[in-house]
This record gives sequence, C-alpha cells and structure tokens, in this order.
Amino acid sequence: MSSSVKGMKDYATACKFPKMKIGDVVVPRLILGHLPFVGESYQGPEKNKEYVTRFSDIRNSTKILRLSVERYGLTVAAAGIMGSSEGLGGLFLKAIKEVERITETEIALIPCVQIPLSIKRKPVDTYRRWMTYYEIEKRTTDELARRYLEDPILECRVGWSIQFKEALQKCKSYGCDEIRDLRINMAEIDGDISILSDFKVLFLELGSEIDFLTMTGRIDLLGSLVDYIRDHFGHRVLLGTHHAGTTIPILEGSSVKFDGYVTPVNKLGIMMFPTMNGALEAMRGSRRSIIAIKPLAGGRIGPREALEYVYRDLGMDFCMIGVGSESEAVEDFTIASEILRE
Repeated sequence: MSSSVKGMKDYATACKFPKMKIGDVVVPRLILGHLPFVGESYQGPEKNKEYVTRFSDIRNSTKILRLSVERYGLTVAAAGIMGSSEGLGGLFLKAIKEVERITETEIALIPCVQIPLSIKRKPVDTYRRWMTYYEIEKRTTDELARRYLEDPILECRVGWSIQFKEALQKCKSYGCDEIRDLRINMAEIDGDISILSDFKVLFLELGSEIDFLTMTGRIDLLGSLVDYIRDHFGHRVLLGTHHAGTTIPILEGSSVKFDGYVTPVNKLGIMMFPTMNGALEAMRGSRRSIIAIKPLAGGRIGPREALEYVYRDLGMDFCMIGVGSESEAVEDFTIASEILRE
C-alpha cells in the first residue's frame, strides 16, 4: 500500500467533504466513481462511444479530477482493474498520478478487481451464471424474470434481452458437480493487484462475482481469496454485490473477514436484486459499512433527488457517483456538499 510522497497533502487532510470511518480507515461520504472515465454510461452504445472518445484524451480526465480535488476537496476515487495497465482504465490511473503531481495532493483509491472464475478450465459463462441466480432467487418474487429482463442497466448490455430470454428457455444453471470444480485464477489476481503498487489503496473491492461464489455456497473460496489479499498485499477488502437481498444475509452469517459492501442503491430499484425491498432490508440488517453505488441509476434520476434519497431518506453513510463532464461534476458535487452539510 503506497504511502504519501513527502510534501504531498494526504487524502484525508485535503478532503473537504464530511468523513466517516470504515473500520479504522477515514473515508469521505462522497467518492468519485470511475465508470464514465472507462467508457461506461449505462445509457447504451452511443453514449458509451461518446465517453470512449472523450476520455481517450487524458486531458479530459485530468480536468475533471483536478476540479474534484482543487474546488471540492474530493480526494477518493474508484478505479477498475482488469488485468492491464493499458486502455481507458490505465489512462485513468495515469490521470490520477498527473493530478496528484499538479495539485500536490494524494488521491486515494477504492479499486474494483474482477474475480476470474472458471469451471473445468473454462471461464464461467455469463448467461449460465445468471440462470444460476435465477434458480436461487425465483422463489422470492414471481416477477424475477421480468426484473432481470427489463432492468434498464442490464438492458444496456449488447444482446441482453434476446439472449437472456433464450437462456430462460434453453440454458441450465450450474450444477453441484460443476460448482465443486469452481476455481479462481490467482495469477490473474496477482497481476491485477500489482498494478496498484504505486497508489494509496484504502480498500480493494472484489467485484460482483461475489454473488456467484456466495449463492453457490463457495464461501470457502471467497474466504481464502480475501485472506490472500489481506496477507500478501496488505489490502482491506470490500465485497461488491448486485444481489444484496440474497447475498448480504449469507455473508453476514459467514466467517469471511471483510470490511463492508459496495452495492446499488437508488430510488428506482435498478440493479437491486432480487427485489428493491429485499435489498434494502438486507442492508439494514448488516453490521458492516455500505457504499451505495448507482444512485443516479445511470442518469435516470436527477442528482438532487438521487442524493437526497440516499443520504436523507435512507441515511446511507457513503455514496459513490460517476461524472462524465466538468459541468456534471460541478452540479453533482455542489448538491452533494449542500446535502451533507445540512
């Protein structure tokens, strides 16, 4: 875990937003999301293409990051680590380093690392994975298939509606023998995390593959992975989930040594499975910290309405929000600052 360069303001001192702690780690109540910077809008391919074009020029990322640090004192950001320091993800990390240099201020990270899962030496298939979720969660609501099919963010995945409909008819969930053969590619995990060696990492977030490991009963694999990350890299761990209503209660009863959750929370219930009420109930029952993501539901809720719901109505401690332009940053961060200081 990187420490501050001599003379550089550390992230906590430079942060102007209200702060709380996750364990013994100081975390601002607002965290900068990274998805727009890597070309993901949750609004479809045209908007994604716009983001890819914009953030292929590192100057556009540095402008937003510099504004975040200098004007708003927003000094913690998410990042996506996917096995390479190249591409838009790598460019975003370079932009962070450049803004640290310009502002002489440390920007701390909460990077998300995907868990590379395989069964019988083949990567876990996306649609069989979702069919496994479906078989486990369908008892919770008669509308589960519709919720999966019509979720606006899932619908932005190329071919999702057609292919998931086909999966419902033709695809089988993973069976017990296959689940017993589930493996994590630890060499790939090592490669991903090594990219972060020059950064201040507050927590490592393990991605939504957590749902698959948890729901299929492979808590043993998850626990071993968390222990490995803590023992070999010294990183504290957060667990990502899109199926909070199912996954959180299982993890709360487990012995896995992690610090909190990263999960969608928004007024429309988008990506909150198996049901919005079930997800919220599970969060209320958790004894761990929760970072709310997707508060604007991919741009489908205005920032004031979205953030008032998360912070005021639900009383969430932490929220992560992505911005795709300087004007969005000014609007969203100003609103968040007002709400958090009232």
